[in-house]
Amino acid sequence: MKKSIKKHLFTCIVAGVCILIGLLFLLSGWRLCVIQSGSMEPTLPTYSICLVTTQVGYDDLSTGDIVVYRRPSDEKLIIHRIVELTDTGAITKGDANQIDDGVSVTSDTLYARYIAHIPFGGRIINAIRTPAGFTMMAALIGILMIFDAVESRRRKNTEHGQEM
Repeated sequence: MKKSIKKHLFTCIVAGVCILIGLLFLLSGWRLCVIQSGSMEPTLPTYSICLVTTQVGYDDLSTGDIVVYRRPSDEKLIIHRIVELTDTGAITKGDANQIDDGVSVTSDTLYARYIAHIPFGGRIINAIRTPAGFTMMAALIGILMIFDAVESRRRKNTEHGQEM
């Protein structure tokens, strides 16, 4: 068992780090979202990956905050800036838009608040979401696993050859 772990130490470390990052995101309320339009330009360029937190109270919002809300008409997630707080909800508008969204964001439709972004990183996520992108990622993982198995077998044969 120890020998197997030593042989695959790098793989174990990478898998462990991935699991820890996944747990961190799950428990912290952090989520990633991709900006799909230019409505928040230049603050958030199209195809940026945004880090947002779902652990935000509606009463903690203020004018100028960038929030993610679920649009009632189609349940699509929208990321825009709060331009006004009213008794009926928060009025939002994309930085590049001339008019507000025409929707009041309430505690029921609020999803998250913006934390940070990586410009243009969303192109990778969008590519992976397509059937071709998913197939390419699965193939890459498969090729890496086969390469690791072949390399492991080669090392084992080399070790056994030296012992004889």
